[in-house]
Amino acid sequence: MKNPNVFPEVEPRPTLNQPRSRASGLPSVSTQKGQPHRRPSIDSAKVFADAAWTVEKASSGNIGLYNAVNSIQDQLAKTIWIGTLGMATDTLPDRTRGDIKAELALNHSSIPVFILWPTFHYVLPDNLRNKSYEDGSWKHYVAVNRAFADAIVENYRQNDTIWVNDYHLMLVPNMVRERLPDASIGFFLHIPFPSSEIFKCLHVRKEVLQGLLGADLIGFQTYSFVRHFLQTCSRILSVESSPKGIQLENTAVSVGIFPIGIDTKGLNVRRQDPEVAQWVNVLKEKYSGMKLIVARDKLDYVKGVRQKMLAFERFLDLYPEWQGKIVLIQVALSTTEQNEFQGQVSDVVTRINSRFSSLSYQPIVFLHQDITFSQYLGLLTVADLCLITSLRDGMNLTSHEYIVCQEQQKNPLVLSEFAGTYGSLGACLRVNPWNYAEVAEAIHEGLTMKDDEKAIRWNELRKHVCTNSAQFWASDFVSELVKVHGDLQRRYSIHIPLFNMGVVLPEFQAAKRRLLLLDYDGTLVPFERTTSVRSRSQTSSEDMMRIVKQLADDPKNVVYIMGGRTRESLDRTFGHLENIGLCAEGGCFLKFPGKSNWESQLQEGTDMPWRKKVMEVRKKEKSTTDDNECIQASNEMFEYYKERTPGSEIEVKTIPIVWHYRQADNPSYGLWQARECQNHIEEAIGSIYPIHAVVGRKFLEVMPRDINKASACKTIVESLQQQPGVEPIDFILSIGDDRSDEDMFAYCNGLDIGGENRVVTCTVGSKSSQARWFVPGVSSVLQGLQKMIGK
Repeated sequence: MKNPNVFPEVEPRPTLNQPRSRASGLPSVSTQKGQPHRRPSIDSAKVFADAAWTVEKASSGNIGLYNAVNSIQDQLAKTIWIGTLGMATDTLPDRTRGDIKAELALNHSSIPVFILWPTFHYVLPDNLRNKSYEDGSWKHYVAVNRAFADAIVENYRQNDTIWVNDYHLMLVPNMVRERLPDASIGFFLHIPFPSSEIFKCLHVRKEVLQGLLGADLIGFQTYSFVRHFLQTCSRILSVESSPKGIQLENTAVSVGIFPIGIDTKGLNVRRQDPEVAQWVNVLKEKYSGMKLIVARDKLDYVKGVRQKMLAFERFLDLYPEWQGKIVLIQVALSTTEQNEFQGQVSDVVTRINSRFSSLSYQPIVFLHQDITFSQYLGLLTVADLCLITSLRDGMNLTSHEYIVCQEQQKNPLVLSEFAGTYGSLGACLRVNPWNYAEVAEAIHEGLTMKDDEKAIRWNELRKHVCTNSAQFWASDFVSELVKVHGDLQRRYSIHIPLFNMGVVLPEFQAAKRRLLLLDYDGTLVPFERTTSVRSRSQTSSEDMMRIVKQLADDPKNVVYIMGGRTRESLDRTFGHLENIGLCAEGGCFLKFPGKSNWESQLQEGTDMPWRKKVMEVRKKEKSTTDDNECIQASNEMFEYYKERTPGSEIEVKTIPIVWHYRQADNPSYGLWQARECQNHIEEAIGSIYPIHAVVGRKFLEVMPRDINKASACKTIVESLQQQPGVEPIDFILSIGDDRSDEDMFAYCNGLDIGGENRVVTCTVGSKSSQARWFVPGVSSVLQGLQKMIGK
């Protein structure tokens, strides 16, 4: 009697973008027309003009996104989906298009975009068959993104939140931003973001990045993807990046890590389907006495199916005792791409089965087909091991579904370190899919693992999967987008008004005690040409000195010069003014009014191992302990970039080290070198020692991470509050021009001293800033201070 097929083929489905076995609620449109015996030689538009059509739920697409957003409907007033129909619509007449659009809008909360599915597929440039280099593909990609942007703008209403999803639409955020400057726009990338070395090979690299930077918030699956994105923007666009995001001239873009999950409650409901239990019994009976390794992947080279087969072959060679006792069931889903990878995998499978098969045993069951969701859940339930060997993957939620289905058996998970889920599922068995011996050993370890260890690992995995669900992912992204957009609306330049003396002056005059925090270079005086001139401090104007002295002589005022210069430089300029407080080297040293000594803001006993580290390398090379050599050693990393950037120079301060490229022969090249140097320092030293590299106006400064102008301001304010018998500070004016002043602005804005205009933060120049006001230039600063003096 012939055994029935354990996995009968499901009904054929039309080829779409992302085949899935999970059901979806996304609408699709299908036309119902009898199939002719031959292709009709008539106008196709006429054929479709009277063709009957219906709206049906799509069985493919981005199901994870749909289920996640659908699960938080109670938190949303209304949801509108904008997408393609999954079919060519060029031949549809306008009347039919209008009818379909009206039906979807009225009854399905969906808005179709009548275009072909994008031909441009964003993949990493290490694939020689990458179509991103074809001009035609790029034109199609731009057209697709423009169509989506048009549909979004057409349906946008005030206070709507726009969520743009995945690599197909990376240009949409900026396209929408150009037409809706105040809209709340978020973008989430499901796939990995490559390193800058790979991404910069794209011929349209700037266009893609600029498209993304139209969003308020860009979400990624893992920390490494965020890091790659920030480094890429810094190196290619020469913009300022930080762990929080990208700083642009007129705004900022936040980044965040939002690992997607699954709907565990919904999955558990599906697991209770009697058909699932039926398939569990069939599989147990079919493979009685066997250990089952299960896997389900798209038949794409990035999923590592071929590497998985080769690793399994190595396992059978290394552990012959398992031959005849273990079966690998691989479900291989079809893709829309035409490639020779399918043949390569089939060759490996055929070879392994020919080597190890017998009349009653076949080691690999290779199913190049989709299976029903009940069959899929049955496989995950009876599995003794799940094997995922992705070579590059955004997340891979099969691992999450496997963990939920293993509630009874609690069998282990073998997971590639290149899958996005690995960063969250630390209790799995990690493997490098390129190391076949390592994968083989992990398979053996998983099969021979004791029950108590299995339970411990599974409980850890389940805790994460249940906590970081699809609902949590969607609600977390939306809530963060709302928060980020609100912050940007309040903070950045397009909303920063010009400094209004008519509003500020009455508050200044009414105050009983005022604190004035004034940056020096670029605020009180223009930037000087070279560091040699700067060190001699010969450009301070008489008008500036007169104004500062008059402010300091007012007993109601406490004046601090918040400079980046050295203590010696500031002493030469302001040391003769007894009532002036000084802040040197960007917050590293403070000199209180009326005092002659400087106080370090570093904690007592703190050394600077990041400088010592470099010194030790240089000493070893030079075999010297001379102090001059030690000072030169601290410049070693900057020297590399100075030699390659003519006109740049290095300034060694007591604590920070600064590389100036203001006089570089090629300023744009100097900025590019500064970004490269910043990334070099952050990667080589910043990950080990508590330092940060800050790119300012034509300079790059390296200093301790916890020292800045904000920390100096906090010390100043606390010292004033502790003075007995004096009026409390009831007015603060903080003025600066550089990114190093942003921390000072943020700290001052957070102070509550009574009155909306009692804390005045002002940046020099119209740019993105946390300041509440801006002035055009240095002369405007001096004119404003002169009006406050009233003389």
